Amino acid sequence: MSAIQNVAIIGGNGTLGKPVLEALKKSEFNVWVINRQTSKSVYPRTQVITVPDDLNVDAIAKELQEKEIDALVIAIAGSNVEQQRKLIDAAFKGGVERVMPADFGSCDSADEKTNEILPLMKGKKGIRDYLIEVEKKERDGNRGKLTWTSLINAHFFDWGLGNGLLKFDVRGRKAYLLDGGDIKFSASTLPFIGNAVVRILEKPEETKNKLLYIHSLYITQLEVLAALEKATGDKFERIDENSEEELKKVRPKMLEGDHDAREEVVAIWGVVAADWKKREAFANDLLGLKEEDLDEVVQRVVKDL
Repeated sequence: MSAIQNVAIIGGNGTLGKPVLEALKKSEFNVWVINRQTSKSVYPRTQVITVPDDLNVDAIAKELQEKEIDALVIAIAGSNVEQQRKLIDAAFKGGVERVMPADFGSCDSADEKTNEILPLMKGKKGIRDYLIEVEKKERDGNRGKLTWTSLINAHFFDWGLGNGLLKFDVRGRKAYLLDGGDIKFSASTLPFIGNAVVRILEKPEETKNKLLYIHSLYITQLEVLAALEKATGDKFERIDENSEEELKKVRPKMLEGDHDAREEVVAIWGVVAADWKKREAFANDLLGLKEEDLDEVVQRVVKDL
């Protein structure tokens, strides 16, 4: 596989897209942002590819081919399954070598139990299955086959700590401890995920057609609580919760379409079932990524809040 030079990202203004775009711009890659015609997003000092709002496959494929895009990073919401399929089709037609789908997430979309609990993950798995099908197809000329890499990064730690995703109310000084709070789980800061995307694209052969797991922190809620109390100088109220009972309460609401309930299911499951160190495809070593210091990260988050 030839070296990747030209990288395009769609969703470059989102929670994840912004730090991924920043990491790409600091790299050696030639970077483009894909932006829809009516989007209000602005990208100063960045090359922009403007595409139709409906993500017309032929129009996007033409742009990708003209700009000689080698890799496409999809950083839109993972729930946008049809949009992702269109982007993958455009990448295939446009001669793109590598696609990174919007698999970035708190939970493991390759795990059967996770897919049963969270329908959102089924959509992510469906996209990966679609990429596996597209990967087998031959392309015109000598452009080679489309390849893919899915990255599962666990909870967005820095963003999530301030937004309840790790079961902490930092402003209210409350800790909701699941099953005793002593379960080891993986989590990653947003800049770390951006760096991981760069490392993947720098190693196209080693990361080809793979589902990879990473984390920058390997922690328990009790360890996070200790770091929070140290950083704030305050004692937090401890509220014990049973994960199974909490899921029984919120899952029915999620299945009825309640967005907050879905976030709560993700929050719980991303703590009790996200130990990536046990995964065969845990890729920190492959990508040369080192874990971060919990106290330093927590102090940074508390300061920003």
